[in-house]
Amino acid sequence: MSLTSSLATALGGLNASQGAIQITSNNIANVNTPGYSRELVDLQTATPSQDGNDQLGNGVVLQGYTSVRSELLQSQLQQQTSQQGLADAQSSAMQQIEPLFATSTNDIGTEMSTLFSSLSALATDPTNSSSRQAVLTAGQGLANAFNTASNALTSQQAGLNTQVTQDVGQINQLTQQIAALNPQIVALQQSDAAQNGGTLQDQQNELIQQLSQLTNVQTTQTNNGITLATGNGTPLVVGDQSYALQTSTGSNGAIQVLDQSGNNITTSMESGDLGGAIQVRDQTIPNVLTQLDTLANQVATAFNSAQANGFDQNGKAGTAFFNIPSSVPGSAASISLALTNASQVAASSDGTSGSSGNLTNFASIQTAALPSGATPTNTYASLVYQVGSIAATANSNSTATAASLLQLNNQISSQSGVSIDQETTNLIQYQQSYQAAAQVVNIINSLFTATMDMMTPTTS
Repeated sequence: MSLTSSLATALGGLNASQGAIQITSNNIANVNTPGYSRELVDLQTATPSQDGNDQLGNGVVLQGYTSVRSELLQSQLQQQTSQQGLADAQSSAMQQIEPLFATSTNDIGTEMSTLFSSLSALATDPTNSSSRQAVLTAGQGLANAFNTASNALTSQQAGLNTQVTQDVGQINQLTQQIAALNPQIVALQQSDAAQNGGTLQDQQNELIQQLSQLTNVQTTQTNNGITLATGNGTPLVVGDQSYALQTSTGSNGAIQVLDQSGNNITTSMESGDLGGAIQVRDQTIPNVLTQLDTLANQVATAFNSAQANGFDQNGKAGTAFFNIPSSVPGSAASISLALTNASQVAASSDGTSGSSGNLTNFASIQTAALPSGATPTNTYASLVYQVGSIAATANSNSTATAASLLQLNNQISSQSGVSIDQETTNLIQYQQSYQAAAQVVNIINSLFTATMDMMTPTTS
């Protein structure tokens, strides 16, 4: 082996150690970077040279680096992130809906109880104008309580419409960025620098993670990079091309999600923040509104029937107590007090002003089953329980998925995260290798100098 080949070997060692130090430094610098996967130095023995019957080593070659990551854990993380997005969206929406049915001074249950109490008080003195006015005030309070709850639910749906639009916009931004990274990652994987995409792959995984927070995503690795699709197979990213989702307003005013061809895929959005918003908007709130409308309509009908069986303070046949629409839908939003004067309360059963016989018909409403199968109070209590149960389930799911995500992130961190202690040890090791190689270069340089001095003629 010549001094020249030995020098080449030493220089190769210098270059390899220098590259290893750079990779290690990059790991240390990114210790707190979200989604960063530590890089392993890929050092390989250089191809040996043949010298007669002997093979002589040519040192080391830095082939590049490999990012440490688990595709299985990454896939599980994406799925769990979608579930967390779903649970968090439902929990957030229910936190706004649940207070509408909490006991307060003007909730439906309290106002209903106040109305029955005022009718009971009127029975003791049906000619008392203050007691009659209290019935009207309580009736107006109950109508207002139905109106408030219904309007708040409708407003919540409108807010979720906005959320759907915003989520679709964010999805389109993320898929554009993911598609733009695909050709860069493919080019890097085909080079000698990295075997699995390196930092660019980490960036793409982080973007996919954000996308999973918004909707359910299917990921497939191809020769052209990552291919992404929604849960129903709607393409989002293929190679360097992203396919934008669209939105349109349906006949019921709800924002619909369309694929790039205009097909309605709203019902297939089952996970992530988008799926959670759609489920609460299209399933939970309509179900609550239907029960609320039914209760309002049946209670109003019962009061109107009781009014029709009696006479007001002037001896006239009782007129409608509440105004309600002809059909059940919209009853809670539009119910209103029909009586305009306290004297119109049909307390009398025989037309005389001092009679309170018809008030028994009003009192029976409180204990009689409505057409829905339960008393007004129990029907409302059941609705309150359902809302509370849905909210509790959403909160429980949010807590459970957060715990699962924490566990997965800890697993990924233990496998792919940067350990300062380990990287410091590596840095010292590569530093020593660099210094040793540099010493070899110095020695060979001295030998070259000595050889040249020997070959230089001396003057006498």
